[in-house]
Amino acid sequence: MAHEVTRRRPSSRALCSRDHNGPGMPLPIPDDRPRITVPLRDGSVAVLSPLEREDRDLLLEGLAGLSPESRYARFGEGRGGLTESELDYLADVDQTSHVAWGAAIDDQVAGVGRYIVDPERGCAEVAITVMDRYQGRGLGRALFETLAAVARDDGIAELCFSVHPANEPVLRILQGIETHLDPEGELVEGRISLADIPAGRRDHEVLGVMRQVRA
Repeated sequence: MAHEVTRRRPSSRALCSRDHNGPGMPLPIPDDRPRITVPLRDGSVAVLSPLEREDRDLLLEGLAGLSPESRYARFGEGRGGLTESELDYLADVDQTSHVAWGAAIDDQVAGVGRYIVDPERGCAEVAITVMDRYQGRGLGRALFETLAAVARDDGIAELCFSVHPANEPVLRILQGIETHLDPEGELVEGRISLADIPAGRRDHEVLGVMRQVRA
């Protein structure tokens, strides 16, 4: 959701974005797909599972459910959809240099978190999208902690991010983290040291799932 900053590919642009309040979309996680369950603040339970290349159509459905405002926050562009090559890029998950997890609540698409390792920048660019009706439950943080656990275990030192300046909800989340405007003055950028993020109580489960996926 790494997401090349030259804009030839869809950028992660927003650490977190929202969709509109449309109907939910089915998320049929195969029975044999490794997953973890995460209790959320409101008492609901999210199922988090690594995405695979075969989930391309699911990704397309999820992106189709984003409002124009959310697409702008997510990709920095207010357009109708992604090109086939851009969608292929986002779906090209190898769970090593491109790690992505999907989230479902009550069998509905709830969110996606991903990072893509960027050797030139020396970090992994992280992006998290939570559907609007599932905001405020702690799902975004659960996805972030999941990605942080995998990245830390893989020896990645820093996560980097880019956020549109108008995305105030995300900027509030990032309070206390040193940020700066990109050279073009369009995005707020920053880095998060994984050494500063304490290990989560679900890290053992997350890493167990990743071992199964990578086997």
